[in-house]
Amino acid sequence: MSITIRVEGAEELIRKLTTLEQMNRVKSVIAQEGRWLAAKMREYPNKASMPNPLISSNERVRRGFFYHLKRGDITVPYNRGGGKSERLGEKWTSKASRQGWAAIVENNASYAQLVQGSRQTLQHKASGWVTADKAKTLYGDEIVGSIRAALEREVKNVG
Repeated sequence: MSITIRVEGAEELIRKLTTLEQMNRVKSVIAQEGRWLAAKMREYPNKASMPNPLISSNERVRRGFFYHLKRGDITVPYNRGGGKSERLGEKWTSKASRQGWAAIVENNASYAQLVQGSRQTLQHKASGWVTADKAKTLYGDEIVGSIRAALEREVKNVG
């Protein structure tokens, strides 16, 4: 003798829970926002650079400047993206974490910290380079809003 109890809709409920657990649409938005932020960080500022006051007031800086100018390491005026540049803008990348719940936006140029990082020089600040911290302030709420909206849509569509 056997007793069978069948729960109507259990398969559909399990499917919805599995979809909700995976949150693939939300993970896709997280990756998309990471790519968007990396693209924003790639943008070169429009402001013209200003002369370096240290060249005229600091003998060591002045000698170093003319030494590198003579060797051809630098040019005047500065040529963005030319010469031995690591092309800072092109070094911004975004990759999703294994689980997809985070997007890592980073730059591995050797001088990135001096231009767009926590050690940004006054010259780069004056030129208008956006730092990583400033980007969080400028774009963080918008990114969080996009992810939150995706979460809400995902939950709503499953229910």
